[in-house]
Formats: sequence, structure tokens, C-alpha cells
Amino acid sequence: MSNILEQANNIINNRSEEKERQYGPMGEGFERAALIASGMSGKEWNAHDMFIAMVALKFSRQSYNFKEDNLLDAVAYIGAWQNYINDTRPDHAGPDLPEEIINKREWENPNLTDDDDTQDVPPTIAENPYMTPLSDPKSLIEAMTKLGEINENNKN
Repeated sequence: MSNILEQANNIINNRSEEKERQYGPMGEGFERAALIASGMSGKEWNAHDMFIAMVALKFSRQSYNFKEDNLLDAVAYIGAWQNYINDTRPDHAGPDLPEEIINKREWENPNLTDDDDTQDVPPTIAENPYMTPLSDPKSLIEAMTKLGEINENNKN
């Protein structure tokens, strides 16, 4: 049997045409699901929220019963989420590399010359529009650990 990453890659990237015939394009499906969730909850959801919710659901299920399918689905959703980000991210989403970072004063005043600049302003880094409170690994692990502790406390 292949490893879970190979299986997830096959599901998301190699069988995408078959899945699209059955369910439609995954990104569009998650956008549609976000609209439905927004209508049902009265809170604004987006496709990123749906990917987060689906991964969280798989991890929640895994905390109750170890099943490789839960992990496979979670990894596949994460891979699909990355594809969605790559497909929908505008070219102007912000710098990725240090050399792409521009001084904020230069951005706001493109005609500013070195002679006009009397202050040394450190370059600013654009905020990542895809960051959520649980998007960094440390926060995600802490949240999952807390869920595990809650689950253990409820068993007693």
C-alpha cells in the first residue's frame, strides 16, 4: 500500500476529472458550501473556512476512533485547499520573498526620492490574507491537544 501522501495526491490531483463529474470542481463546491453555511448560520463563511471545517471534522473523528480514512481525508482536504489557494490567489496578494518586500513609504509615495526621505523606515511585510488563528502549526497542535484533553476528561 502506498503512503498516505501518495494516496491523497492521487485523490486530489490525479482523479480530479472523475470527481468533478460526480461533485463538480472542489473549489467551487466549497465556495457554494460556504454560501449555504453563511445562510444557515447568519455568519459569513468563505471557502477557506469550509476547508478548515472539513479538516477539523476529520481530526475530531480521529480523536474518537483511529481510522486511516480520517487522516487520508484530512490530508486530501489540505492538498485541495493548497490547490484552491494557488488557483484563487491574486498576483497582487503580497510579497513572498524578502526581496519582493517594498518600503511602505515608497508604496504610498511612488515619487519619493532618497533626497526626500529623511527617516529610515524599516520595510514592512504584507499580511498574509490566508492566515487564520489556527493556520500556523503550533496553534493547530495546541488546539488539537486541548481537544484531546477535553476528550480524556469526558471519559472519566
